[in-house]
This record gives sequence, C-alpha cells and structure tokens, in this order.
Amino acid sequence: MATGRSKWAYVFSASSEDREAYLTRMVLRVLLYALLIALSLLALAPFFFAFSGSLMAQGEIFSLTPHFIPQQLQWQNYVQLFERLPFLTYLKNSAVVSISNTLGVVFFSSLIGYVFAKRRFPGRDALFVLVLVTSTLPGGVTIIIPWYLLMVKLGWVNTFLPLIIPWLAPALNIFLMRQYIRSGVPDELLDAATIDGCGMFGLYWRIVLPLVKPGLVVIGILQFITVWNDFLFSLLILQKDQVRTATVALTLLATRNEQATQYGPLFAGIVLATLPTVLLFFFFQRVLTQGILSGALRG
Repeated sequence: MATGRSKWAYVFSASSEDREAYLTRMVLRVLLYALLIALSLLALAPFFFAFSGSLMAQGEIFSLTPHFIPQQLQWQNYVQLFERLPFLTYLKNSAVVSISNTLGVVFFSSLIGYVFAKRRFPGRDALFVLVLVTSTLPGGVTIIIPWYLLMVKLGWVNTFLPLIIPWLAPALNIFLMRQYIRSGVPDELLDAATIDGCGMFGLYWRIVLPLVKPGLVVIGILQFITVWNDFLFSLLILQKDQVRTATVALTLLATRNEQATQYGPLFAGIVLATLPTVLLFFFFQRVLTQGILSGALRG
C-alpha cells in the first residue's frame, strides 16, 4: 500500500505535463490489456463451444434458441464416445507418433544445424541453401504422391513409420537450430573442448545441446502440435482401425451411425483430441515465449 500511495502522491505532486504523460501511459496500457484479453477470448471461443456442445443433448445443440452453456450436463456423451470407439487406443496412437517424431526431429534438426553452423566443409553454404529451398515446395502437391507410393513399396502402410521416419529433419527446424547454434555457441568454447580431447559428437552432446535448450523447446513444442493435428497423411496411410490416430478417428463418428450423426459424442471426441495440445501450450507457454524471443534477439 505504501508503494501505491507514493505513486499516486508522485502523480498529484508532479507537473501537469508529467501527470498527463503518466495518465496517457496508463490509458494505453489498459487498452492494450483489454485488446489482449479480447483476442484471448476470441482464440479460446472454438474450444469453449466444442466443450459446451460435448455436454449438451442433441436437441439442445440444434435448438433455434442458441445456448452457450448447457442447461443440463450430458456426461453420457463421453461415455457413448468410448462405447462406440476405442478412443483411448486412438489417443495412445497419436501420442506414440507425436512423441517419437518430436524426439527424432529435435535430435536430427539440432545435429544438422550444428554441422551447418560450426563445421566447415566444401559446399556447405550451397547445401544449406538447397535445404532452405526444399521448405518452399508445397508438400500437399509435390510430396504426397511420391511419399505414398514409396511407403507402399516399403510395406509401411498401416504402420506408424510413414508418419515418423520421412519427417525427421524439417528444413525450417534445421534453419532455426542453425541460427541458435551459430549465435549462441561461442567458437572459443568449442575450440577449448576440442583441445581437451572432445570429439565432434561429444561437442554436440556436451557443449551445444545444453546451450540451445530454448531452441530445442521451441521446435519440440511446435513439432508435437503439428504431428498431433495431422490429418491428411494419417488418413492416407492408416487404414486399419487399430492403428488410427485420434484426428482420423473423429471422422468415424460421422460414418458409423445408422441414423443421424450424434454431435454430442463428436464434440466430446474433439475436446479430448484437442486437450493435449492445449495443456502442452499452457504449461510451456513461458518457456516457448522465452525461446522465441531469445531466437529473435540472437538472430
């Protein structure tokens, strides 16, 4: 309270120009927070409506009078979801694919980024430019057909390998890690470790990785969310029921019913499929923001 009183005492005792400048800053800050709150509510609105719909009866969802809050909670929508589909298996499949791919991407992207940032070899810059050029190709048009044909020839259909192995070194993540390592790892530190007998992989594992943890967190979270939300590639390659991921399994709720689609269980599935990414971002948002800002300042 003393600090608050001293602040207001300073405001009232200051000159009119200083008082006007202080009040202007306060008004701008209030407007900024109001704008951020409005944008946050707008971003959370789809998830709120899905969660609200998952607790409504079918008639209430399509009522002419819209309801944003269920009049009576229908928890049986979640029960019906697990009765109609082995949804826990689908969530487990999504977790296996997402975690495996994310760990691989973090390892290979940082390793390749380290080579491009700190190792010298003929054609290094030209090869790095070629890697960046591959990121500009529209994957849905140029990659999906040869990718599918290759997976069929390898016999990887109805396995998780097509969703993990071909995507272990995204060009954008390699670029981000190269920038982090180039600006965040001193050459003198690597030279000193080399003199002490540390090998190339030892430099990467013992020196580079601990210094670029913010970058690893950034690409890890973004990659996990991307793989978890993948629909097209999973739909093409996972044709058996026991290997489907959660995002693909949601389409079954609209096709397995003999009558009209039951939107209550469908909304329940959407909530459960979205919840892991929301919780991941909620718990790691501070680390993610710090990692992005750190990369921007270093770049």
